[in-house]
Amino acid sequence: MHKHRHVSMAASAALLLTGCSSGTVASQTPKASANPAQSLTTDAQKASISTITDIDDGLFYTMDYTADYKLDEVLNSDITSVEGMVEFLQQNMLTSPVSAVIQADAGCSAFTVTGEDGHILNGRNFDYKMDMTAVLIRTAPENGYRSIGLADVGWLGYGIGSLDDGTTDLSLAVSFPYLIMDGMNEKGLSVGVLKLDGDPTRQDTGKHKVMTTVAMRLVLDRCATVDEAIELLQQYDMQSAIDNCNFHFILSDSSGRCVILEYTLNDMQVLEENHATNYYLAENMNGLGHGKDRYQILDDVLSFRKNVLTEQEAMNLLETVSQPETEESTSMTQWSVLYDLTDLSAQVAIRRDFSKIFKFTLDDISGTAQ
Repeated sequence: MHKHRHVSMAASAALLLTGCSSGTVASQTPKASANPAQSLTTDAQKASISTITDIDDGLFYTMDYTADYKLDEVLNSDITSVEGMVEFLQQNMLTSPVSAVIQADAGCSAFTVTGEDGHILNGRNFDYKMDMTAVLIRTAPENGYRSIGLADVGWLGYGIGSLDDGTTDLSLAVSFPYLIMDGMNEKGLSVGVLKLDGDPTRQDTGKHKVMTTVAMRLVLDRCATVDEAIELLQQYDMQSAIDNCNFHFILSDSSGRCVILEYTLNDMQVLEENHATNYYLAENMNGLGHGKDRYQILDDVLSFRKNVLTEQEAMNLLETVSQPETEESTSMTQWSVLYDLTDLSAQVAIRRDFSKIFKFTLDDISGTAQ
């Protein structure tokens, strides 16, 4: 990971309040996809994929997903990996096999605070060095909550500009609801995932298995609060989506409740914390992981400000702990997002361009000012 120098509490606060740029709302002409999608099985799938729209020169797209993504069938299939998810899609949602370049990883920093206006704000950087595009996805399941979330579709080999290049097959876009790295639903519940070092979680207690990103889809679709999410996830055996690492989750809701959910030695632990990076916070894991320099900056600033920040200060904090792309770095910030769990809006900066902020709500995913 790219290393930041340690910054003291006072210096961190100074960076937060005075050292970062103020963004303007992004505005440009969107470009809709005209790519083939040769293996789709339903008109609803075709309609959903037709909504894929480029809003930032191939780096950032939106998608209004209205087709059935078969969550119940996925949950009953005990999928334990990205490869398993692709196999499920090919057998149940596509007419023929589709090649996929599967790769997955993530760095990240996240926190939840109260705004000066009383709104609950959840901020998150998604860090990973790869040729990838981000997709803001809106879903509206028949028997669940509407939500918006950000997906890394590079997991399946969709690189910059590929979703509207006129040639790349978009059949695997039916999987995009299961590729979210963070999201927020209509009840003001948010969830984000952050990578951890160490052995992958492989719970095996006889319950149905749920993979990392499927768990986030499940929580957004069916939970209104942090406590509901914890109770629901306890009904499943968690499976890390990658074989050589683990993950923890940040869960926040509109009441201001925030926890870090960790699976330590296959046991779920609920930690009353409001910020995390890429190392375990549970005492029995002895700080295993990385990103402690970014965590220290978050900790200094949030302690100094007593967990109260304006929207601009929260975005500035994300900028402070963001990671630039360099030749020697193994991670870089792909997007920074600030979810307002009170008014159900989101602000997004792509690849550390904090001078250009895309704004979304559950009702308007055009990416322009509301």
